Amino acid sequence: MSARRLTKLCVDVSMYGVMLFLLSYPVTRGLMRHGLLGCVLLALFLLHQLLNLGWYKSLPHGRWSFRRILLTVTDSLLVLSVLVLTASSLAMAGEVFPFAPFPMAWWSRSLHTAATAWTFVLASFHLGLHGPAVWQFVRGAAGRAWPVLSAALLFCGAYAFVQSGLWSDMVLYGEPKMLPEGPAEFVVQYGFISLFFCLSAHLVQGLAHGRKTGTSPTLSCLSH
Repeated sequence: MSARRLTKLCVDVSMYGVMLFLLSYPVTRGLMRHGLLGCVLLALFLLHQLLNLGWYKSLPHGRWSFRRILLTVTDSLLVLSVLVLTASSLAMAGEVFPFAPFPMAWWSRSLHTAATAWTFVLASFHLGLHGPAVWQFVRGAAGRAWPVLSAALLFCGAYAFVQSGLWSDMVLYGEPKMLPEGPAEFVVQYGFISLFFCLSAHLVQGLAHGRKTGTSPTLSCLSH
């Protein structure tokens, strides 16, 4: 693995870990740590963009297949959600840092919560689209059990998504949540949510491949 690829992997893993900790705020608390790690996440995001400038340069060129359109739409929405998350964080900065030049805005908390939920969901979908080699390895290791395993992961992930109340944050509904009892339970719950959207992205690509090749979409998404 080249130094550049290793750097990108370390940045991506760090972003995911920091995002999980920030999402666990209702469990772990610590407003100052939350604010400081939010700054770290923004720095990692900017570094991620610098390491992937080639994606921006390639946008005007090449053929627009279904996979490329799906990748571009997902990545564009992810960038937009991070920008909204950053704006809402700045609007809340007065709550954390005494030196912030403006007080906390009344709309910032609900927008911050919604942007955080969208960022996590889109980041998970993004990972699923960019990890075909990982899914190929998992399918190979699972063998004939893959359809059952994928169905179980989807069920557990969907259940965790509903139980977490993350969906209500995404639509600004603000339904009361059933919070995990501790950090370990939180990581398991949000890990399943992340797997749900990663696997969903993989299956969407499989469906598109099935239609393109003329094979059964169902078989394609489970076995391709």
